[in-house]
Amino acid sequence: MIMSDRSVVWVTGSSGFLGSVVCERMERAGFTVLGTNSEVSVCDPERLEAFAEEVQPGVVINCAGIRRDATSLSDRIKAYEVNALGARNVALAANTIGATIVQVSSDDVYSSKLEEPVNEFDEPQPDTPYGKTKRAGELMVRNTTPDHIIVRSSWIYHAHSGRMKDILDAAGKGEKYAARMDQFAAPASVALYVDFLVKAIERNAKGTFHITPRGRTSRYEFAAKILEYAGYDPATVLVPETDPKTAENVVLESLMLEMLGADLPTWEEDLRSYMDSEGLLKI
Repeated sequence: MIMSDRSVVWVTGSSGFLGSVVCERMERAGFTVLGTNSEVSVCDPERLEAFAEEVQPGVVINCAGIRRDATSLSDRIKAYEVNALGARNVALAANTIGATIVQVSSDDVYSSKLEEPVNEFDEPQPDTPYGKTKRAGELMVRNTTPDHIIVRSSWIYHAHSGRMKDILDAAGKGEKYAARMDQFAAPASVALYVDFLVKAIERNAKGTFHITPRGRTSRYEFAAKILEYAGYDPATVLVPETDPKTAENVVLESLMLEMLGADLPTWEEDLRSYMDSEGLLKI
């Protein structure tokens, strides 16, 4: 088996919300990054293997996937093809050239209504179609190659896309923004997320990890803190919302990182540090 260059990283789904940021920040960290999308489909194992043989990456980060809001019961066949079988195909391609696969997973592999925080040693029990496909993808990767890193997280945020951008845009335009008071998790900045990936690759880590700061917050409180740090009055922007049918409480504990001696920030500290780095901190 050929051992590939670990300074070369292949990112699947590189144009997506997370994939694009992973590419940008991995390049900033000094890696040579190769991004692919539909031209090297995760549903095409032969094309994946051929590309892997051609570029010889040392690490493959699988960011490709069907999104949470696109995996209703009627869409589950396509979701399993991409999120589960696609993950297996990427793992097979990585294994062929001796590369490490980093499988991007989610807190959705757990029940959406947990009574207490969960760590990497707690058994996943997904209760949504999306969560079941992501859990299947984890198992496919785990059963395909021992050279894997599975990462779970909650509410990854980025200043230039997604909810965080929507919140700041609404405030800047003098508009209202509806935020849920009954959905809880521990949000993580893209900076914290990619910093872990870099360290995991450099240290040749293996296994399953939760990438999450300490603490717990609601979407409403999280949005309020973003606005506060950006110099806005949250009360003039936010509209509280609740819906018992879609209430959530999924708080991940990063027990593996703590066992390795990681100094994890609180979610407020992570947010403040990230906004400061992006020039958004006003207080």
